[in-house]
Amino acid sequence: MLEYKIDVIGELKKVGINTTVARKTGVFSQCTMRKFKLKDTRLSLDVLNRLCCVLEMQPRDIIKFVETDDDREKILDKIK
Repeated sequence: MLEYKIDVIGELKKVGINTTVARKTGVFSQCTMRKFKLKDTRLSLDVLNRLCCVLEMQPRDIIKFVETDDDREKILDKIK
């Protein structure tokens, strides 16, 4: 399971991007901003690329992988 290592909304605010700015500029949609707020990591690579660009961070600075029992059951057990 992917998890955020940072508070994405907080980091975006530090660089001057809130929901209104994101929507007006088209950098992130309202739906994407909602995902950030809810800590939903189901993002496209395009969104992750834009987030890295705006925050001047690498993907590894933003997200991390934490293996769960669900991951083992749904993914790893299938390939064994």
